[in-house]
Amino acid sequence: MLEVLKIRNLAVIDSAEVSFQRGLNIISGETGAGKSIVIEAISLLLGSRASGELIRAGCEEASVEGIFDVSDIPWLAERSRKLGFRDSGSQLLIRRKIHQSGKNRIYVNGELATLGVLQELTQGLVDLCGQHEHQSLLSSKNQMSLIDQYGGLEKYTTEFSSLFGQYRSLLSELERLRGDDSDAAQKVEFLKFQIDELRVAELCSGEDVELQSEKKLYQSAEQRFRLANQVRECLVQSSENSGSVDLVSAAIGFLKDLLLLDSSLESERVRLESVASELEDLAQTMDRYVDSADLDPDRYRHIQDRLALIASFRRKYGTTVDEMLARLSNLENELQALENIEVRAQQIEDELHALVPELRVRAQELSGLRKKVASLFSKSVTAELKDLNMAEAQLGVNLTFEEDESRWSSRSAANLIEFCILTNKGERALPLGKIASGGELSRIMLSIRRVISNRGGIGVYLFDEIDSGIGGPTAFQVGSKLRSVAEHNQVVCITHLPQVAAFGAHHLVVSKKANKDRTVTTVQELGPEERKKEIARMLGGPELTKTSLQNADELIHLSATM
Repeated sequence: MLEVLKIRNLAVIDSAEVSFQRGLNIISGETGAGKSIVIEAISLLLGSRASGELIRAGCEEASVEGIFDVSDIPWLAERSRKLGFRDSGSQLLIRRKIHQSGKNRIYVNGELATLGVLQELTQGLVDLCGQHEHQSLLSSKNQMSLIDQYGGLEKYTTEFSSLFGQYRSLLSELERLRGDDSDAAQKVEFLKFQIDELRVAELCSGEDVELQSEKKLYQSAEQRFRLANQVRECLVQSSENSGSVDLVSAAIGFLKDLLLLDSSLESERVRLESVASELEDLAQTMDRYVDSADLDPDRYRHIQDRLALIASFRRKYGTTVDEMLARLSNLENELQALENIEVRAQQIEDELHALVPELRVRAQELSGLRKKVASLFSKSVTAELKDLNMAEAQLGVNLTFEEDESRWSSRSAANLIEFCILTNKGERALPLGKIASGGELSRIMLSIRRVISNRGGIGVYLFDEIDSGIGGPTAFQVGSKLRSVAEHNQVVCITHLPQVAAFGAHHLVVSKKANKDRTVTTVQELGPEERKKEIARMLGGPELTKTSLQNADELIHLSATM
């Protein structure tokens, strides 16, 4: 239930903290006092869109905060956990801040949330029933939900929905696989062309890098031959002078003669002979390098041809050979998938062949249960209408079974539904949408809420002037029905009728007054004497009199006896 509603700088409300109780909470006040702002504030907590126009003139920011006791609503705690909010026990705290700049904020149990998440979280927490909600009663989707809620059929609808989801998923995949056969054939041919082109090229991983390196060597062959030959001549010999190898050999001979005179130079001889060996080996290496530096025209042409082929593939298959090879693998997988379409399509058809009979059995089972529930539902609502001065009215539920699976839906299954009403004897029943009287629709809505009120699942029933268009004894019956709904649920009712207000367990009054150059709206909780005065005011007359107060007192006592 809604325990506390805090409003700050919203429309003409400067600051208000409203406490609600279990049972029937009445909100009254003069027309234009600002009762609709309370509804707007609660709607914001449920995820309605916020506008800067709601902010009180002269203020930068408005805020609305609500504290709900959710100890009796287990499904809300589970939904909250699935949406990622931490467990706050038996309370749910929602806060919205609206800023002129458009930087609005939503908090759930102190954590930031998006508007979509808030709407998903609070769906079903508050049932807003008012003059502007008449259209929801005309929706076949909502009518089906009422039947399921009344009959406690959620378990069956959930099971069917899960099975139907599998059915729709398989159908969707089959449609995608089948597609346009001519397009699929063209795609297969193009894939085969691309694969053949890449396979014939016989690309090797890293080939482009190696070829580029080899190409650079071929392009520098003449320069390399010249430089290597110069190194070799320096080591071995030139046309006029001995090379390094000959000079070092001569030095060794001189050092040996020196050793005969001074043996301390033996280590230098060893070092010099090592140098001679290295120089001779280096000279041989340079000989081989010079011999291999000749340009092989055939090999060079092969390198250029391969690099040109790789370059021609870059725009189609990737910038490197490794990317081209990866692309080849992907193309082969895609071709295999396309060639296996018929195999997979047949598998899906087999699965559907097995699934459809089970789905039909579930649909027929659910439809049978709904027909039984619909009969009880129509009788219960009809009985309630008789208490609301619609003695001849009869609510009917037309429930039919749709044979064509393609027209089934996850929620309604195979059923088509339409609420019909017969309001006067001798007339034929018509769909609810054909009824012109807003007062009749209000009483039908209240009757429906009355028969489903003890079915659980709703946290708060909010009735916004649902008593519009009625009065007298009927209004008194409306008040009695609202109190009956409040036996199992918290009910918040905005009303102008004293007959309805008399049934309230908790009474709030919204009033406004001019304060200097501003209009201020306040929400006040009424005690027993204040409540009597407010009902006396609602009974009419320019001022409170002893008679009007006595009438109010009598009305309150009379409501208590019903």
